[in-house]
Amino acid sequence: MNQLLRRLRRKLSKPLLFGLYGAIGCLIAALLLGELLLYLTKLPPTIEQSPQAVVLLIDCSGSMDGGKLQEVKSAATSFVQRQDLKQSQFAVIGFGSNVRLGTSLTSDLPGIESAIANLQDGGGTNMASGLQAATTQLQSTNLTRNILLFTDGQPNSETDTLTTAQFSKNQDINLIAVATGDADTNFLTQLTGDSSLVFYASSGQFEQAFRAAETAIYGKQLVESGDTGNYSLVYSILRIGSWTGLLALGTSLALIVGQNHYLHRRLLTSREGSIGVMGGFAAGLTAGAIGQLIFMPVANIPILEVLGRLVGWTILGTLVGGGISFFMPNLKLNRALQAGAIGGSLGAIGFLFAANILGDVAGRFVGAAILGFFIGLAIALIEQLIRKASLIVHWNPREQTTLSLGEKAIVLGSSNNSHIYLPKSQGFYPITAKIYLENGKIVMQYDQEYGMAKGMKKLRHELKNCDRRKLGNINIEVKSSI
Repeated sequence: MNQLLRRLRRKLSKPLLFGLYGAIGCLIAALLLGELLLYLTKLPPTIEQSPQAVVLLIDCSGSMDGGKLQEVKSAATSFVQRQDLKQSQFAVIGFGSNVRLGTSLTSDLPGIESAIANLQDGGGTNMASGLQAATTQLQSTNLTRNILLFTDGQPNSETDTLTTAQFSKNQDINLIAVATGDADTNFLTQLTGDSSLVFYASSGQFEQAFRAAETAIYGKQLVESGDTGNYSLVYSILRIGSWTGLLALGTSLALIVGQNHYLHRRLLTSREGSIGVMGGFAAGLTAGAIGQLIFMPVANIPILEVLGRLVGWTILGTLVGGGISFFMPNLKLNRALQAGAIGGSLGAIGFLFAANILGDVAGRFVGAAILGFFIGLAIALIEQLIRKASLIVHWNPREQTTLSLGEKAIVLGSSNNSHIYLPKSQGFYPITAKIYLENGKIVMQYDQEYGMAKGMKKLRHELKNCDRRKLGNINIEVKSSI
């Protein structure tokens, strides 16, 4: 393992190396801790809603052959099975060239399932007649009325379909559309009157699209879009905040280990581990709680939903970046916060993209790796870009490490807390020397006891650009653009 890490350190630039560390840490935390937490704290699905009347209006035109109709039947059946049939009623209507009534409004689950199973494809796309039949079914009920339309194409007559849809909406009927194939989402937006009520899905994603159509009924969480229980505000914030805290913990520890390995130090001291665990978890808990608090009220508004997620992850990156500034010499807190915010926002975009393509669980894993990668990458990259003076440690002719010089001294010595470790067996003191910037000058200040032991007449040295010093088996070199 150590040999692999050494090869990676030699071949990768520091930003890429830190990105890799961040990705691995965040992914491991998501795999081993995050999913276990979500599983143990997930509530069974419950439905607390006013009684609903829903007509499943399913396109059965000829273009639905080749397995699409079977897939939509399965998704529609699952949709019905998730509903509360003690209060709500469902009807099933299929349309192609003709309209076929599978079942009138009923609460009989076997009857509804049978009606869905018996739908057959064939013919054109007489959507207008299908909408008219669905509207007729709903006119006699006092329940909240909905038409859930599934289609894979364009109607025979757009004008007639729009006219019928407007009539339906005038009857206080909610119209929601799930689209696939050649269906025109712009037309369906006109049909429903609201782009947030149109859900597009490719083949193989019909189940997710039907779930998305339930967003007005089912509660959603920052990292879940599936069938979940109704979470209270406090429970939801604590649950998702804790999940985010675990990811931040993993990312923080990985970046601390990465920094130490980059400096040839002991990978993790007990002090660093404690700070990384507590600080990382606290940062993630705060970020996740804020993100979930923003997310919950807008979970059914697509643009604001995405914004809520972005804000949460950006806060996470910001706080993790700020924490890492305490372990990366002369990375100022404000720069670390900026780097973390950039990494968090870029990681959030990748997280959302992965979750949308791969689904919840796989999306969380890939998204966590992307999030950790960009946080680590951004922090190391910013540290390099703002560097005005640096200390280069030549471990051997083929391997070197670069640190930023600033007002905070770089400590060289045999102490575990030293930035550059010098073996005690070679006569080096716990604090052998310090290198820092003072009024634009690079100063190397040797420890008084060490200097006395070595017979040094001068302990303070001002180093010029490209000056070198040999300490044991390593060579140090300073670079400055000041």
